[in-house]
Amino acid sequence: MQCKNNKLFSVSMKNLYFTILLVLVSGVHVSFAQNNTSSPYSRYGLGELEQVGVGRASGFGGASLSYRNKSYLSIDNPAALAAIDSLKFIFNVGASSKISKLNQSGDSDVLYDNNIRRISLGFRISPEVSTAVSLMPYSSVGYNISTLERVNGSVDFYERILSGSGGLNQFVISNGVAITDKLSLGVNAVYLFGNNTSNETITLSSTYNYTVEELISKGIYGNVGLQYKDNFFKGWDVTVGAKFQPKIQVAAEKKESVTNSSSGTIIDDNTLSKGSFDVPMTYGFGLGFSKNERLWIGADYLHEQWSGTKILKEATDLVDRDRFSLGMEYDANDGYARKFLKKMTYRMGAFYDSGYIKVDGIAIDSYGVSLGLGIPMAQQKGMLNIGVEFGSSGSLSSNLIREDYTRITIDFNLFETWFVKRKYQ
Repeated sequence: MQCKNNKLFSVSMKNLYFTILLVLVSGVHVSFAQNNTSSPYSRYGLGELEQVGVGRASGFGGASLSYRNKSYLSIDNPAALAAIDSLKFIFNVGASSKISKLNQSGDSDVLYDNNIRRISLGFRISPEVSTAVSLMPYSSVGYNISTLERVNGSVDFYERILSGSGGLNQFVISNGVAITDKLSLGVNAVYLFGNNTSNETITLSSTYNYTVEELISKGIYGNVGLQYKDNFFKGWDVTVGAKFQPKIQVAAEKKESVTNSSSGTIIDDNTLSKGSFDVPMTYGFGLGFSKNERLWIGADYLHEQWSGTKILKEATDLVDRDRFSLGMEYDANDGYARKFLKKMTYRMGAFYDSGYIKVDGIAIDSYGVSLGLGIPMAQQKGMLNIGVEFGSSGSLSSNLIREDYTRITIDFNLFETWFVKRKYQ
């Protein structure tokens, strides 16, 4: 006979997960609205772009286009969703803490940033189709720059303070379809929303001019992915992954106001410009080798065509971005492990990112290495993924700023069996 208590327990667990999701989503806009970066280079373009590869992929350098796993909700390549476990509902939430040391001309400063990186849930809705829903940042703005500048034709100086906050977020609906046993396709539908706020204060004698500029964005774009997996070598599976995103315009508007703070006079109030900005054409390729579903080695190349993009019909000086990633993952658990260290999953990786901005003709690139650890939870109810990334961004040339950072990512991956009817014999 069927066990009604187990059925009720399953239903209650579903309600619990949906309750957790609603609570997190209702409060996540507060966390996403806070400064997720302290980089002075977030002043340019749309801000500091979200890191490539989240969750467990942060432990192997973000090389995720060819990566597929039955418990991983891939956003980088939605085609990988076709591989998720058909019996499990997967809930994922990740956060990160970043410690940055900013260096310039012998001076340095240490800054801290903490934020939520992603909330996702997903499951298979048919033998061939899997789906996932995610909420995560797209870009972040957070800087504070103070300079003394000479007044033209005078010996006097004025103080100029630039600051910024905010960022763009993305709500993503992902679907992966298994076309054959070897080929899968995927699509991400993305709703982009948020605002970047820039403040400028100029102080000259007793006169204070204060400018506020706000870029507000909301719109839809998407991308597609592909994975092909086959056994090319004895004991080894080879997976080829690919991703493509066309250049798409997303609706935006800019509000600007200028005030003389010393007199309270409003010089210009709420100058409004409506238009759009370009989300760039993007394509990428990945190649992965796996053995016995325990060892995986992969490499990615990703290109974003930022040159030629416009913000509110104004040409930008952004440049094309290229990213190279290399990573590996080893699951030490052979199914019979008793020692704790032999039950865990180990990851490592490296990357180079050319960046999408130049300052004084110098590319603001970044590079780094990462280490990761997957710790299984009791009764196979999930996995705690911890990733540590050591990286550097920017340059000390031409009096620019170099950022040396350590980012720690903690990702909870929870599983719940939803689609099994339990019976007593």
